[in-house]
Amino acid sequence: MKALVAREPVPYEPTHGAFDLVKLQRVVEGRMPHTELSREEKVYIALHFEGSARQLAQVLGVNDKTVATWREAAHKPPEPHPERDGGET
Repeated sequence: MKALVAREPVPYEPTHGAFDLVKLQRVVEGRMPHTELSREEKVYIALHFEGSARQLAQVLGVNDKTVATWREAAHKPPEPHPERDGGET
């Protein structure tokens, strides 16, 4: 199986916002179990690491359709909210 890597070069920073990139990389490499990850961390990996939905699903302990759903949701524009966006209620 092809090695899973970050989509963009990972900077020398060990974190990206609230995410511990070292921890995430260890899970992707198989050196740490996916059970150590929160749902948000799994979604981050699905969105920011290369690999097929099937490959990432195996690493993350989820169904490949779940990974595909996370990726699709990240690329959808947000639904308009009438109260927030000034529309009629």
